[in-house]
Amino acid sequence: MAVVMAASLMDLVDLTMVNVALPSIRTDIGVRYGLLPWITGGYALAFAVVLVPGTRLGGVHGRRRVFLVGLGAFTIASALGGLAPSPETLVAARVAQGTAAALMVPQVPFIIDAVSPADGRGRAVALFGAVIGLGSVAGPLVGAALLHSDLFGLGWRSVFLVNVPIGMAGLVLGRRCITEGRDRPTTGHVRHERAGSRRRGGPLVVTSLFTIRTYAVGVGVELLYGALGGIYFLAWCFHMQAGLGWTPLRAAWCMLLFGVAVAIFAGLSRDVLFPRYGRTVLQAGALTQLTGVLVYSWQTQHYGTDIQPWQILPTLVLLGGGMGLAVAPLSTVLLAEVPPKQLRLAAGLGNTTYQLGAALGMGMVPVAFLGLLDAGRPAPVAFSHTLRWLACLLVTAFLLTFALPRFPGRSPSKQSRTGAVADGTSTAV
Repeated sequence: MAVVMAASLMDLVDLTMVNVALPSIRTDIGVRYGLLPWITGGYALAFAVVLVPGTRLGGVHGRRRVFLVGLGAFTIASALGGLAPSPETLVAARVAQGTAAALMVPQVPFIIDAVSPADGRGRAVALFGAVIGLGSVAGPLVGAALLHSDLFGLGWRSVFLVNVPIGMAGLVLGRRCITEGRDRPTTGHVRHERAGSRRRGGPLVVTSLFTIRTYAVGVGVELLYGALGGIYFLAWCFHMQAGLGWTPLRAAWCMLLFGVAVAIFAGLSRDVLFPRYGRTVLQAGALTQLTGVLVYSWQTQHYGTDIQPWQILPTLVLLGGGMGLAVAPLSTVLLAEVPPKQLRLAAGLGNTTYQLGAALGMGMVPVAFLGLLDAGRPAPVAFSHTLRWLACLLVTAFLLTFALPRFPGRSPSKQSRTGAVADGTSTAV
């Protein structure tokens, strides 16, 4: 459990902490603006492309084996990234990292399920969820701390090289502690299907999934939010450091506050609001984010480079809270009407779509933000232009949610009864 969770944490932290180091990387090895998004986007794109095949490979060749191969490759790629002499080498190392992570990460839930006792699986899943949440919000802070401490004079290279001892320890312990496992056969039928899968690979994308309205719309919303996140985080990080002159640590604290708002509102949305109000929660999340974007755009133009972290704190709550409200229920929406035998494939494809959207968004940053800096536009003006892009994506996501049923996954009759009760309660209040 410790080995696989440490590997998951390493993947999540590495994906986000590199953003904080990008201005330092650009200055040190002279990365041109057009290539810069590929240091983050290359990782996301490779992860997205290999994720579904990586899950399939684990089922056929063994979860332990594919996990250890992925972990070993991730460790080597991290070393190559930390020692990269040129921007092109660094981008290649990041693509290799993303590919390796797509082999390693999908095996983790299966290994946890296999090693957990029956009465402890609930606690194991809860712990895994906590690790994912921690990795999502702690990455920028870890990256900033490494840059600030400047371990052994390595500068930004420590962001990559820190993975090497962790990965090597994980390989040694993983070989000793993790038992091999493949997808469990339940009948002779499943063994036959697995044998057929080995021979012909089987479909990695089932096109019939896109005939399910909730799934098709949900994938579209996933793509939009992935692109939104890809644009926002990369441009925001550069705006805070290169534009406003903030230290990486100061920028990381702002990103941490944003992540805390996402986490709090995501839990509230998934567990309380979405079961009661359905698609309205996704719409409220998009509108909340849109409000935050408009306020942030005004603040950026009004305060310019004198803007302070405390002034944007309410805006970060709006942006993070809105994202938590909208994104947390998406997995439920995606799988609401998917047949049980296609759940794993559908979930993997949804995750792939989000990562592809993120890579697409990062690829748009040179046009939406960095290109304006190159043209001599002030950083606040360039970032305000980026926020307009985000506003357009949020309006599109808001409109797209109207194609969903009010309560995805419920029968029409049950939706009508629930809607009546909800409306009646709302009127009474």
